[in-house]
Amino acid sequence: MRQFSSWLGALTLFVACQPASPINEAAPHEFHTPTYDLIIPTKQNALLILFPCFSCDAADTRKESRIADTAAANGIAVLLMNFNERILMSEAEKEEVIGTIAQAVKEHELDASNTFIGGFSSGGNVAMLVAKALLRSAEPPITLKGVFAVDSPLDLSHLYQASKRRVERPSFPEHKGEARMVVALLDSTLGEPTTNESVYETASPLMATETSVAPLKDLPVRLYTEPDTAWWWTNREDRYADLNAFTLERIHGSLKAAGNTRAEYITTEGRGIQHGKRHPHAWSIVDERELVRWIKGLSH
Repeated sequence: MRQFSSWLGALTLFVACQPASPINEAAPHEFHTPTYDLIIPTKQNALLILFPCFSCDAADTRKESRIADTAAANGIAVLLMNFNERILMSEAEKEEVIGTIAQAVKEHELDASNTFIGGFSSGGNVAMLVAKALLRSAEPPITLKGVFAVDSPLDLSHLYQASKRRVERPSFPEHKGEARMVVALLDSTLGEPTTNESVYETASPLMATETSVAPLKDLPVRLYTEPDTAWWWTNREDRYADLNAFTLERIHGSLKAAGNTRAEYITTEGRGIQHGKRHPHAWSIVDERELVRWIKGLSH
């Protein structure tokens, strides 16, 4: 018994002398504000800024995708924005968003020398518009290394026409609310695309035109989509020409034609899950581990 007690005492002393578990020390720091959530890893080597879908926020982005937590686990700080409900933006709104980013970078002493911006659905529209504004800026608060959009309606002219077709169909009346809202919004702000082509080209985050893609010709761009035509036909009676995938493919072609050798059009199959249900329009179509590899490969 004395031998056992002696052994137990030695073991207790040995354990007590061991260094503390590094789990808490290595855990990322998190900050939550009205305008954004921020995850900062212990050793940061890049910054990823994510914009949510139209009616979503930072919490929804993190819930619907593993991107933020996977990125943070790989030394990438993640700024999850609450800025939403935009498919187009005024110059003042772009300045507001860039100002919020600049403030977060300064306040939390983030390394913004390798920054990537992306968004899902309308969040991809915001990401592209902010990216273009940053590239025009004489003194941007971050160094942009890449931008991506996840099944986003970047071409507002196409979005208008597709939404109008959805409104006019007799099928799926329960899903017409969004289409009506889009048509009303674009009618009131930009007018009819057929008579206001130049206005739509200026306002759209990206269109398949030389002028629209020119600002991004030297920047790595990713366009993600899951063109599940069978699902869209069964659940909305949409054809391929109605889908975001249709214009994203054309925009990719225009980016390549403009000389962008690092533009990618990425299609997936069977990955889309939205709020726990099968839906090809979802954050989940992005392979978060492969996205992290892309970010790390472009960071230097």
